[in-house]
Amino acid sequence: MKRGSKRRRGDYRALYWGLLFALIVMQGCSATDPSENSAADKVEASSYVVFEPGNMPLIISVAHGGDRRPEQLPDRSCFDAVHVKDEFTIELALEIQKEFAKIGKKPFLVINELHRSKLDANRNRAEASCGDVNAIAVWDLFHQHIQESRAKVQTMFKKGLYVDLHGHGNPKQRIELGYLLYEDELALSDEQLNSEPLIEVSSLQHLVRTHPSGLLHSDLLRGERSLGSLLHASGYPAVPSAQDKAPLLSDTYFSGGYNTANYSSYKGGPIDGVQIECNFSGLRDTEENRKAFAKAFVLSVTAFLEEHYSERS
Repeated sequence: MKRGSKRRRGDYRALYWGLLFALIVMQGCSATDPSENSAADKVEASSYVVFEPGNMPLIISVAHGGDRRPEQLPDRSCFDAVHVKDEFTIELALEIQKEFAKIGKKPFLVINELHRSKLDANRNRAEASCGDVNAIAVWDLFHQHIQESRAKVQTMFKKGLYVDLHGHGNPKQRIELGYLLYEDELALSDEQLNSEPLIEVSSLQHLVRTHPSGLLHSDLLRGERSLGSLLHASGYPAVPSAQDKAPLLSDTYFSGGYNTANYSSYKGGPIDGVQIECNFSGLRDTEENRKAFAKAFVLSVTAFLEEHYSERS
């Protein structure tokens, strides 16, 4: 489940996964024939990670859209590994990049091309790779590019937004925006959402604490100028938004995973983050629909950045 590495759970599991990772590597080294580690079995990590530097305060990563399955990498089997890919999310990101280019903008773009059966780039290093040295190398490069992009955005623009782009298969055909808040937390009153304990676990907390117009946490999550509301106004229902404030407790909802927790302001710094889970029907399913959504995404995100992240804001 994609919210498995989310915020508080991600913190207290860090030591556990680190110890397990060391055990996996030790066991792998003792059980592997040295001939199996020959140069012929090594993969070039850069062959499986796409990185495009940008010129705006937006970073987009795609962790689960890859379809490449090199023989050198075994299928992941640790920690109840999930192998389902997010169909057409790489294609969607590339359409978004093309649409931004029409207005002279270019987001920082980081793509993992390995199939999820080989590497899960939205998990911690141990769970993502199951200890395979080739998978580790690709994971390291993917995350290095995200970290470098964050540093570049901070240098160039002082603040910015990180988007981890995914696709969901949930029955409700709407976009799910994950800010590291669970369903029951999003269902709370504005007053409760604006309390310090919930701001402290939000991936938008830097924006909340520094917004020059004094917009509150609830405004940024589901107000009229929130990202969800902007997407809805562009023809793509989203939760949370002014129109759909919170998922039901009975819904399957992705609140954000490892990447959002580690590369948003939840872990400090001026780069906020959101995991965007795109529905399939009418959005990812055809090239025509992906192009249409890319236009709406660029309009919505541009408006969101201009209002909340531009120099005048």
